[in-house]
Amino acid sequence: MQLVEYWIDNQRVAFQLEGSTENGASTVLLESDDNIIRDSPWDDVGFCVAPSLGRSQLEQLIAGFTALIRAKVEEAGVRTDDGFCLEKYHRLVTDEQHAAVIKQTRIGFERHQFPLPLEVVEKRISEICGVALTVAGAKYKGRPFFLRIVRPHKPQDNNPPHRDVWLDHLRDGVNIYLPVAGSNALSSLPVLPGSHKWSENEIERSVDGAKIGGLNFTVPTVTSARMPLMMTRPNPQPSEVMVFSPYVIHGGAANLNDDMTRVSLEMRLWRRSSSNVKAA
Repeated sequence: MQLVEYWIDNQRVAFQLEGSTENGASTVLLESDDNIIRDSPWDDVGFCVAPSLGRSQLEQLIAGFTALIRAKVEEAGVRTDDGFCLEKYHRLVTDEQHAAVIKQTRIGFERHQFPLPLEVVEKRISEICGVALTVAGAKYKGRPFFLRIVRPHKPQDNNPPHRDVWLDHLRDGVNIYLPVAGSNALSSLPVLPGSHKWSENEIERSVDGAKIGGLNFTVPTVTSARMPLMMTRPNPQPSEVMVFSPYVIHGGAANLNDDMTRVSLEMRLWRRSSSNVKAA
């Protein structure tokens, strides 16, 4: 067992990790990979918060995502009514029922299930990054969007601190975090500014995923680093989106609200080319 410690907005977070750890090679991945945000004014920190979509579009998104999650909740055996509310999701489900919901949602959703044409989001994120982007990555064969459900005071609902790009098929892109429900300064996604430019040998990480509190996580977790693990929650507002490099260390936060579930839209986009446009 190894004690892992880091800080989110100067608040200490700690957990015990099971299993072995390793350091990577003496290389900065972005020096050879496609850095989508290279020419942006926020390349040094690795993320930005910007206006997302119009009000009516956001309302359509939230209504559609609420319907998607409500359907999964009912498939898990939970009876709902028209008053179903994402922020109160945790009041409806047991741990076992939540596990059944997540078993379905963790694989993502299909393109036709997105409440708007996906091109609307592709266009807006392309504007923010100054690069033409698409949800169809050359290596990525998964579904185009995910809904993350994080219940209050359930740290197991979120991945520990990690880099997405430690999974090879998630390299070369850019990520978005868009608040859907219950996202605020106590629950939104933390990031570690500037960590996308750290060398792999400056970071110690778990081997082959991570096991924490008896739970297995797919992505290796950061266990320590040469620099302080000082994370922050940029906390995008309901009309905003956070765009960040998947090379940035992120994750690792519990929802500290007492009575509010956090739901967020998570998507990944890649540089648009003739080959991946055809793949879409």
